[in-house]
Amino acid sequence: MNILYNNSEQRFRAGIRIVVFLVISILFIRPSSLISISWVASLSISLGCLLAAFLVVKGMDKRPISSIGLEVSKVWWIEFGLGVFIAFLAQTIIFSIEYGSSWLEITGYGWQRAGIEMWGWSAFTYFMTMLSVGFYEELLFRGYPIKNLAEGFTFGKITSQQASWIAVILTSVLFGLAHAGNPNASAISTFNIILAGFMLAVPFLLTGRLAMSIGIHFSWNWVMGGIYGLPVSGLDGRRSVLQTNETGPDIWTGGKFGPEAGLLGILGMIFILICILLYARKQNPSGKLELDESFKNDYKRVSD
Repeated sequence: MNILYNNSEQRFRAGIRIVVFLVISILFIRPSSLISISWVASLSISLGCLLAAFLVVKGMDKRPISSIGLEVSKVWWIEFGLGVFIAFLAQTIIFSIEYGSSWLEITGYGWQRAGIEMWGWSAFTYFMTMLSVGFYEELLFRGYPIKNLAEGFTFGKITSQQASWIAVILTSVLFGLAHAGNPNASAISTFNIILAGFMLAVPFLLTGRLAMSIGIHFSWNWVMGGIYGLPVSGLDGRRSVLQTNETGPDIWTGGKFGPEAGLLGILGMIFILICILLYARKQNPSGKLELDESFKNDYKRVSD
């Protein structure tokens, strides 16, 4: 067996493809370090990752870009919007519990700091940054690697579906470790981010599209930090609509890392996961929860 090239599929093996994708992504992302404007830099990273994915998917994977969850279609945008709405509801539940339990206080409003015009521009740049982060992190941690790892792990008695879940677990762990170096991170926050990675991967496996994953990821961060003024993965936001101060127990609120390190963050993720499952079940004519065809079958059967 050729460990580098799959003769039956006429393409390089999954491990090689993933390495090439990461290397090209890094090369295309590097110019963003020269950009001093944060939201423009984030947008540049998104474009770099998208271009890298397009080149590798078409050139090495030998399949359409839709195979990693990206497409221009009505249903894609509907699912993106649904993801945004679901995450908004989840963060509103978290905020309401904290506020109703007197675990936080509203100290003011964003525009009181520097005037409505300056705050408006600042809020816009934060919105764009979170939108970009939601896109490129889903592409880097979910879209491309899960698809290819699933194919790489499909061998012997391991079915495509089993391999897909193995890929989800592996990428979720990597997602958590990637945030372990954030300010105020802890073992609890890393574990919760791993859970978040799993939650974000589920809609991709059930629909074959990254739309809901991107919408949820973006909205979770933006609503948490841009509207309710809560820390986002250990990073404080100063451009939120509401200026808040948390005083509740860290085990619930997550402390300085934010809800993602507390029980309320887990509650929010459970709520989102339930919504995802209900949507996927409703969309399936059989009324069952099943993986998308692209994750149930191997590369040859999906390509034919």
